[in-house]
Order: sequence, then C-alpha cells, then structure tokens
Amino acid sequence: MSFIQSVSTIVIAILLESLPYVLLGVLISAVLQTMVSDSLLQRWMPKRTLPGILFGCLLGLVFPLCECGIIPVVHRLIRKGMPPYIGLVFIMAGPIINPIVFISTFQAFRSQPEMAFSRIALAFVVSAIIGWIASRRVQINSLRQLTEQPDQHASRSQHAKSPFPKNKQAVYWKAKLHDMLEHAAIEMFDVGKFIVLGALATALLQTAVSKDWLLTVSSGSWTPHLFMMGLSYVLSICSTADAFVGVTFLPNFSMGSVLAFLVFGAMFDIKSTFMLLKVFRFKTVAMVLLLSFVIVLVGSVGFDWLNTYF
Repeated sequence: MSFIQSVSTIVIAILLESLPYVLLGVLISAVLQTMVSDSLLQRWMPKRTLPGILFGCLLGLVFPLCECGIIPVVHRLIRKGMPPYIGLVFIMAGPIINPIVFISTFQAFRSQPEMAFSRIALAFVVSAIIGWIASRRVQINSLRQLTEQPDQHASRSQHAKSPFPKNKQAVYWKAKLHDMLEHAAIEMFDVGKFIVLGALATALLQTAVSKDWLLTVSSGSWTPHLFMMGLSYVLSICSTADAFVGVTFLPNFSMGSVLAFLVFGAMFDIKSTFMLLKVFRFKTVAMVLLLSFVIVLVGSVGFDWLNTYF
C-alpha cells in the first residue's frame, strides 16, 4: 500500500469513527441552545467551586459522549452561562466517566477488571485537580468567542407564537425544529474542519512511525508511560473504542502505562486539541494539556508502583 493510500485509509477510519459522536454532540448542543434557557441553566449550575467540580466530573453520566461530541456541547453551555472551569472539568472527565466507556473498558479488560475502575478513578482525580486550578486561573476572557451572534431565531420563535396562525402549537414546534437543525448545521461545519485537520495530522504521524520501534520503549520506569501517552495523543482513538486497542499492549507494556494510554488519550489527542483551540485560547489549552500530562504520568507510575508492592 502506498503512502498516500495509507494516509487516506487512516483519515477515513478516524472520520468514520468520530463523526457519529460529533454529530450526536452537535445535536445535543442544538437542543440545549433551542430548548434550555439561560436562566434555567443558571439555576442548575452550582455556585460554589467544589460542588461545581463534582458536577462537571459527573456530567458525563447524563451526557455519555466521547471527547469529539463533548466539546461542542461544552462550547454551547459556556456561552449560555456555564463557568469555564466546570466546562473544562466536563471535557476532561466526560469522555471517561460515563457508562458507555466504563462498559467498553470492562469488556476489553475482562481478565483485569480493576482497569475499568482505575481508569475512572484516575480521570476523576486529574479532572478535579484541573478544575480546582482552572477555577482560579481560567476566566471568561479565556474563551475565543464570548458572545452569541445576533439572535435571529428568537424573532422566528416569537413569530411562531403570534395569534394569527390557526395551529399555533404546530407552528411553534416547527420553528423550534428549524432553529435546532440550523444550529446543528452551523456547529457541525465549525467543528468538522478541525476534525479533518486533526485526522490528517494523525494519519501522517501514524504512517511515518515504524511499528518495530515499539518494542524498544516498553522497558523502564517512565519510558513506557511517556511513550503510551504520546501514542494515545497521536492515534486519536475515540474513548468508546480505545480500550480494545490498549489491551493489545499488555503483553509488552505495564498496566500503568496502558492506564496512561486510556486516560490521557481520552482527555487529549490531536483532533480534540484543534477543537479545544476553537473554544479556548492557546494559553488555556496549553496549561490544561501540561497539567493533564503531568498528573496522568505521576498517577500511572504510582499505579504500577502499587501493583508491584501490594
């Protein structure tokens, strides 16, 4: 297979895997924009930092999306009034702390069921620490776009409520559906170009790296963890499917390094980095990336240490 064919195959595979989840995410985003008012969202949001962090960590139980689908949802929630630090916590924790990912991880590691629970525990710790720091460092000016475009949809919805239609209810819901689909189409276009760019970068990196080199980095205390985290970032596998890839490394790599692969890759990869840069400024994304990397590295090495001595 030629270089161009290999790159094309990987790009298509990434797009086919991620686009359904992105579509689900933009549809949820459109529903939130159209059906959930700003005042209602403000009443739902915890006012204090610790409850806000817990709320962000567990929001994935309500919206079980992968990293591709979560970012459009968070973008919409922040623009409707969610504090940015809660949005960041949801972006970090949501792709892992959700029932779909737990089930897929448990199935992939049937002979090591502790991996599914360890993945959730490490993701919770990482997300909570990032949330605590972000609550003090990340403000609304960390966003790239602070305000909504002029709301033409409101005029349509108000028109739908006018007294002259015979069936006001039907016209109202028709207008709502139109608004929803329009929001979803705009969001899909905005997010889609970043996914394509990330998929292309991922494919180029995957094709250029020799697979025979893998065995040379599977020994040592820190090297396997660093390599597996870098690999998860490059491969950009959806969190609902990455466990079935990660388990294949167990014969050669430690449990902790595979745990690092599962946690860091679900929080950050090439395509999600591009998508995050659409929502947050570069300084914020770089800070969260560095924090995630360090905490996951220390946590996964500690996991191996615990397995060795207990």
